[in-house]
Amino acid sequence: MMQAQVVSAVVYQIAKTINCGQKCIFDLGYVTNESLCVSVVNTKDKSTSSNFDNGAFRFFSTSSTYLCYVRSDESEYIIFSENGCLICWITLPNSKNTIDRWYLSEDELWKGYTPNGIAACKSGGILVCLWNKQVLERSQGKVVKLSLDQYKLLEIEINKNRPLFTCPTYIAENGNEDICVSDVNAVVVTDAAGLLRFRYKGLSDDSQFDPYGICCDSQKNIIVADVMKNRIHMIDENGGFLHYIQYKDMNKPRALCIDENDKLYVGEWSSEEIKVLSRQ
Repeated sequence: MMQAQVVSAVVYQIAKTINCGQKCIFDLGYVTNESLCVSVVNTKDKSTSSNFDNGAFRFFSTSSTYLCYVRSDESEYIIFSENGCLICWITLPNSKNTIDRWYLSEDELWKGYTPNGIAACKSGGILVCLWNKQVLERSQGKVVKLSLDQYKLLEIEINKNRPLFTCPTYIAENGNEDICVSDVNAVVVTDAAGLLRFRYKGLSDDSQFDPYGICCDSQKNIIVADVMKNRIHMIDENGGFLHYIQYKDMNKPRALCIDENDKLYVGEWSSEEIKVLSRQ
């Protein structure tokens, strides 16, 4: 068994490190030119999220927000969850100043739910994970697709009269428009219409597979972080395990994003550094 695990691991090179000055990196969103949106957990300083550009970071939050970055022909959007609401900052390209923002509260679109992970859709709009704030057998979630005009386009909740999700956390859209969600002990993947394709529950030795950050590369492979096991899984678009991603001094990877060149950005829970990985 140990021999099979060694064969199933691929060592990636650390091409770059980005220090964000604080541990407990919660979420990442790739912007452009190796700049990022970053969220960390800071129990001492619950300052509001900041829209700024210092080269490495386009947006920085210390209040453990889920986030995503969306760019259109006319403007850019930084969308994040905070205090049970979705907040959108809209800026013009080539401008560092926020020109507008909108808020969506649970009373408007998802009464009784709180937003978790957010992802941009290639066809326009965003995907949002929602959780009903209950625990154990009462815990339940869903995924909604919203337009940037704040209209609900799709709601994914049930498969064969059973709930699809327990507590959806992180989310990504694959290149085939599949919707990939980190849930309790499983990655849940549906097609673009919300029909279940598969559940990935880790390998046989992953007794407590606990997926968090998730992203998809240009080959439609799905990459997911298991922070408690100190592992990153890569699976194919049909749920088949490909390999573990390893790199030097891995330290509880949690937040993931990927750029147009398939460089993988890893935010670690026990480190202040974001690792930029490339396959050797």
